[in-house]
Amino acid sequence: MLVTGGTGLVGSHLLFELLRAGYPVRAIRRKSSQLELVKKLFLWYDPSSGESLFKKIEWVEADVLDLPSLQEAIRGVRAVFHCAAMVSFLPADREQMMKVNVEGTANLVNVALAEGIEKFCYCSSVATIGQPEPGHPATENLIWKTSPANSGYSISKFGAEREVWRGSEEGLPVVMVNPSIIIGPGDTSRSSAQLYQSVKNGLKFYTKGVTGFVDARDVALALRLLYESPVVHERFIMSSENIQYRKVFEYFAQYAGVQPPKYFAGPFLSEMAWRLEKLRRLFTGRKPLITRETARNANNVRYFSSEKILKTLDFSFRPLEEAAKNTAGFYKQYPEIL
Repeated sequence: MLVTGGTGLVGSHLLFELLRAGYPVRAIRRKSSQLELVKKLFLWYDPSSGESLFKKIEWVEADVLDLPSLQEAIRGVRAVFHCAAMVSFLPADREQMMKVNVEGTANLVNVALAEGIEKFCYCSSVATIGQPEPGHPATENLIWKTSPANSGYSISKFGAEREVWRGSEEGLPVVMVNPSIIIGPGDTSRSSAQLYQSVKNGLKFYTKGVTGFVDARDVALALRLLYESPVVHERFIMSSENIQYRKVFEYFAQYAGVQPPKYFAGPFLSEMAWRLEKLRRLFTGRKPLITRETARNANNVRYFSSEKILKTLDFSFRPLEEAAKNTAGFYKQYPEIL
């Protein structure tokens, strides 16, 4: 098995899931990647055997934008799990994000086709799912449409999906998952673990936005089960619960032992917040904590249906409260990560 994005939120959980199931695993890393968080994740989930499982990973230095390194990394493997992606809501990052997410996926699809990979499993996002009628949940059948409201991230992931489906048309057996917001232990500088860190650091405001959330362990398990199944050329929404951001913040606060956000920030205040953050960046040079896209997403109401994955696999989702408790417990065990 070849896993891309092995040091990321989904990739690290997938490495643990595959190794625990007995599969040999090769994982791509960049030269600058830090492996310590992955090792601690393994120890968190399996204190007795986590270190020995971690040592079984065959790490290889490669980059999705470097074709020769990909060709070397993929040689001799049977399946590819593509979890690597750049996530950013900063306009300045859009060009690089398009390269990593679209061009990088195209490169991986091409080498997978050349190598005759038996299954290509791709981790996408609900950001590529089309908008349903008001009051209805989004399903896999909805068509994504070009709109000024689409984030740069959603555009890049849609472009990546097109490359995966192009591979499917050219004979590559593919399967895809579209997770909602993924909750789990990860790098707080580049994953949804930022939500936990914000609450732990004293987040004061909440919105009435609603979206889907899912445990990282469930996404990893679904990827393994879909690989083992005869299912090909299908995609599946992965979303445990559709709930308010406020409720997730309350879960985090409960298990982190801090006060939950108590002030309501509606669309007007949210718009002011991202503009102030943009101004702050001009003076400090630091990345803004809130962008126009994240502020607007936090006030949107979207529901997602996971009926398809539940009907296809013998599968059930963990409650979101359990995901929050697991995340908080990890950072209490390893506070130096925050």
